[in-house]
Amino acid sequence: MNLSIDHLPAIDVRLLVFASPASATGEDVVEYHLPGNTYLATCLLREIVSLGARQAEPGEFTARALFTGKIDLTRAEGVAAAISATHRQQLDASRQLMQGELSKRVLPLIDELAQTLALTEVGIDFTDEDVTFLEPAKAIGLARGVCEKLVELLEQSQHFEQLDREPVVVLVGRPNAGKSTLLNALAGYERAVVSATAGTTRDAIEATVRLGRGTVRVVDIAGLDEAMQADGVGGADIDQQMRQQATAAIVRADVIVMVVPTGELIPQLALPRPADLVVTSKSDLGNSTSTGVAVSARTGAGLDQLRARLDELCFASSASSQGDGSTHRLALNLRHRTELAMAIDALGRSLESIDSGAEFFAFDLREALDCLGRIVGTVSADDVLGKVFSSFCIGK
Repeated sequence: MNLSIDHLPAIDVRLLVFASPASATGEDVVEYHLPGNTYLATCLLREIVSLGARQAEPGEFTARALFTGKIDLTRAEGVAAAISATHRQQLDASRQLMQGELSKRVLPLIDELAQTLALTEVGIDFTDEDVTFLEPAKAIGLARGVCEKLVELLEQSQHFEQLDREPVVVLVGRPNAGKSTLLNALAGYERAVVSATAGTTRDAIEATVRLGRGTVRVVDIAGLDEAMQADGVGGADIDQQMRQQATAAIVRADVIVMVVPTGELIPQLALPRPADLVVTSKSDLGNSTSTGVAVSARTGAGLDQLRARLDELCFASSASSQGDGSTHRLALNLRHRTELAMAIDALGRSLESIDSGAEFFAFDLREALDCLGRIVGTVSADDVLGKVFSSFCIGK
């Protein structure tokens, strides 16, 4: 079409019309495709608003898609998570939500629970009749089966909130092992003071380092040796504080990197767990005999290899992959995990309450169903009634 706005010359634009319900939001949608010019887009927007339109609120298109049933709540959360993602793991996790992976696992269980609840409630309504809609033993089996699947889903999932935190890499080693120099080389600027005098680093110093699939926090702690570890407490107060700070950093580390100068043996430090990677520093001073990664902060040799290994340790190990390369461990946020835990708890109670009567059993099933319904949106009473009339006909 030909578009003319105020004082601007007429320009050719493409107008795409998406009729309800085939659009992304389920409503009638019109898209203007303009030449790539910010000024033209601003003029068009001003013109449309002057004719009575308004700008969309933040997240409004996704909300409209939710309200019209084009997406469920978990997919909407996936859109928000994708927008705020800062590294590959977050993006992969949000993509799973957007593709409905959580819904695909929860909806069949909702369907199964709704069917069980429908049969149970119909049985309550016809207690005076000589008919059994659902045997207690079968009802227990169905509830237990759903409960076990929910427990498996919860146990095999990751915490989405943990993906928001940058992985922590801690450099450990003897004094003057080259940790501070290595930190500066990875960071790309002079973050730590470097000196030939051993013991220059007293506090834990950290820097943000960008790797292939995201950023990590690399922490340089004070140099440790076997004697200091064996002493435990005592000695100068500053040394004791230094050891405590170093130990705290190591405990919270996602990856521990042991830095060993070329020509020296790996020190036997009393670490909370073995180092994940051994890095031979100062490789330009001689041949390395280490089986780890050899680097030279002075020449830059081996730094790319080290970054690749850190990227693998920080971002590849936490997510196992299927044959097609996609991650099969779902990342669930706090809301998902809370609702799943409450549903599991309600189903656990239902297995005990059935002996007290079908009404108590149905009450617990309804609570579990409501919890799962809140994950994807809502499960209404009509959904349960639909199960009744789709499976059998009352009155015949």
